[in-house]
Amino acid sequence: MLYKPKELVNKKMNLLIGVGVFLFSLLIYYLTLARSLSFWDAGEYITCGSILGIPHPPGNPFYILLGRFFAIFSFGIPHAQVINFLSSLFSALAIMFTYFFSVKFVSMWIKPKEEYKAFLVGIGAAVYTAFSFTFWTNAIEAEVYSGLAFIINLIVWLTMIWLQKSEKLSHQNILLLIIYIFFLGFGIHQTSLQIAPAVLFIITYPMLKDHFKESKFWGKIVGYLVGIILIYVIFNQIGEEAQLPALAKYMFALAFIAILYYYLHEQVSNKAWILALVFFAIGLSTHIFLLIRSEFRPFINEGHPHNIELFTDYVLRRQYGPTSMFERRASFFYQMKDQFLTYFSWQFFHAETIARWFKAPVQFINTIGNFLVLFLGIIGGWFQYKKNKHSFAYFFAFFFMSSIAMIYVMNLSDAEVRVRDYFFTTAYNFWTFWMALGSLALIELIKPKLPKIILAIFLIALPVVNLASQYFIHDRSRELIALDYGQNILNSLDENAIVFTNGDNDTFPVWYAQAVYDPFAKEHIHPAQISDTISINVKDQPLIQPTETTKKIIKKAMDYKNEQCSGIRKDVTVANLSLLNTPWYIKQLRDLEGVEFNLAESHIDLCQENPSSALYPRPVRDDKQLTIKGATPADDFTVTFKKGEVLYVKDLAVIQIIKDNYGKRPIYFAVTTPDAIGFEQHLQNEGMVDRLVPTKGKNQFNMQRLITNIDSVYSYRGINDDSIYKDRNMKRLLNNYGAAFMRTSQFAHYQKDYDIAIKYMKKALDFIETKHRFYPSLSKLYLEASTSDLENIDKTFEYLKQAVYYDRDNRNLLSAVYMIAEKTEEIERGLALLEMMEGYQDSTLIENFRRRLLNLQSTNDEN
Repeated sequence: MLYKPKELVNKKMNLLIGVGVFLFSLLIYYLTLARSLSFWDAGEYITCGSILGIPHPPGNPFYILLGRFFAIFSFGIPHAQVINFLSSLFSALAIMFTYFFSVKFVSMWIKPKEEYKAFLVGIGAAVYTAFSFTFWTNAIEAEVYSGLAFIINLIVWLTMIWLQKSEKLSHQNILLLIIYIFFLGFGIHQTSLQIAPAVLFIITYPMLKDHFKESKFWGKIVGYLVGIILIYVIFNQIGEEAQLPALAKYMFALAFIAILYYYLHEQVSNKAWILALVFFAIGLSTHIFLLIRSEFRPFINEGHPHNIELFTDYVLRRQYGPTSMFERRASFFYQMKDQFLTYFSWQFFHAETIARWFKAPVQFINTIGNFLVLFLGIIGGWFQYKKNKHSFAYFFAFFFMSSIAMIYVMNLSDAEVRVRDYFFTTAYNFWTFWMALGSLALIELIKPKLPKIILAIFLIALPVVNLASQYFIHDRSRELIALDYGQNILNSLDENAIVFTNGDNDTFPVWYAQAVYDPFAKEHIHPAQISDTISINVKDQPLIQPTETTKKIIKKAMDYKNEQCSGIRKDVTVANLSLLNTPWYIKQLRDLEGVEFNLAESHIDLCQENPSSALYPRPVRDDKQLTIKGATPADDFTVTFKKGEVLYVKDLAVIQIIKDNYGKRPIYFAVTTPDAIGFEQHLQNEGMVDRLVPTKGKNQFNMQRLITNIDSVYSYRGINDDSIYKDRNMKRLLNNYGAAFMRTSQFAHYQKDYDIAIKYMKKALDFIETKHRFYPSLSKLYLEASTSDLENIDKTFEYLKQAVYYDRDNRNLLSAVYMIAEKTEEIERGLALLEMMEGYQDSTLIENFRRRLLNLQSTNDEN
């Protein structure tokens, strides 16, 4: 039984198929590619690639440098499109190497005349992976996981190439290349190292395989594992006490390298060890970019890692707090079942789409699809084991490290802010090899010719069905929802405004719109034309009267942004609440964004460490009133912080920003912010933003601005187009548009303008996913409209019919139908409406009202 791959006879055919797989997947990715930003991290990565910015830790420096390279040579193509295409290119290359490494694993047992079987398995694995849910998503937007997939698949293939060529650890140049690629990939995403133990296992396997039956050998292995784990635990405790949280990881790595050196120093020359260190350093050298570029303070400069201390904190992700795989953030069972396996169930054969094709229950299709994925994979693994146990051992090592080990090491919590399927894409990628191999195994196991042909056609069709079922949900070629979301927040604001945002999805789109030129973006600056659809009484807003100092600060900020940014509404300052917990971000707003922040430097620097700092988190000991001074005494107002409330750094920073800038610049909170830090009753809604005002009260609206924004300023491209897919996150965020239209409807209802109230409520429902919750309210509007003007009989019954349509099981409508039919003497219309409610209301009640109407009709006829 061979323990290494064989040289292929038909190398040219193998290469042509690999290139064909690459081009085919790249074509599909291009056809479905996002033409602008997407939600979550894509907007940040595009922006940082465009302006050479510093994204969230740990920075992904090699990816940002590649993005900038593509942006420089974009030849007039928008930066969003070329950086998105970088992901497509990476993903297509990853698919090509999925094909290549699959062929290598199968080559370990097939005969030269059967090479076509290896080619078929490689094609199957490649096509399954290319159009799996998460992999395809990462391929069509700016995401680091596409680059990660390429790096990992390239390393798997290179490992098999080395294994094929090597004799007693020869061809160490390939191993040095693998080391270099590992740490170059570390600059794309740090989980590039997830398969390193599997690579090490394969490298040492030829030397160890003869010792597997020796009990002494396994005793050493267990001893070393226990020793390394003890080193990790001991130095983890030391690191916590010495405030060096990464110490345990370094000592773990050093202990591992020491064991390797002890056993391999005779086979591996000192020159090779030195070169390994050199390539390790060169691979990591992309991180120097972070240190240098941060000093120039680009528009996005997260963590500001311009010195060794901040750089170390940044690369080690210390702002997210300490994590350890030994301190479980959720049970391993939960992490396996509710995360890994749940995400796994999404990857192939999109159930909703296939259910629509065959008019079958979604759950049934989902069960069948998951069964096929599991069954084919298990059969494939069994078939590989039976054919060549060495091949199985190699591949299982890769799969184990990307699945079970990855679950354990990542240690995701049971309260993640978003789904984390992308962490396990490598495991799903590897599983497709077993799925393709399982298909081959089933075909070989079936002997009768006709059943074999039928089964082969079915199994070959499965990857095609998967592609077709996933195409619609991955087609981003006409989707501009994230771009519109960011620009609509910006275009809501007065000139030179400050707006507080909450997280990724209301900050990254805004940063992108400001920093990156996008031909689809539209700029608007108020004042805008006043809507004449409703008579509105607008409350006075605070006078904005910038001082000379403020004007100079704003001019300086505009000069900075004009140099850095190429987008719209650069006059606006975005203050992200999450980042306001950090000193570097407060300083960036103060120094570069035109925000006055009148606290001493020491208070900002020590805000998370020194209790004497004005920004140190603290509970409110007694009810405390704070007066906010405006440009005129009429604009002053007071807020109260209740005893027991805890004010964190971000809360104190918001308060300071409002104290120092209110009356000088317009101040807003995006409607996506869950907490206005005690200013909730001084907010006046204007659509996607709430303006800070001196008047106090709940549910304050500037109806004039609100209607102007939602009717004339905002863009809603693609939202009502059912041919453009909206995922769960998009639908959730679109509810904020619906809320703006609902507020307008409520205001019109208050003024008894029912036509306008109905119009805006129906518009609101275009943006709200759970429309049925509001049907009773819409029905009530129609009912009130129908009873407000009984002289216009046709209109009355049209309203009443709509009321019944939207809320057929509402018993109050029975009496309303009877009352209106009686007053208008339109008995037949009333009977028709009662008929509409049959099956939704108690039949006895309906029959009772029907008799009453018929009796009324008889009386009218007699008269």
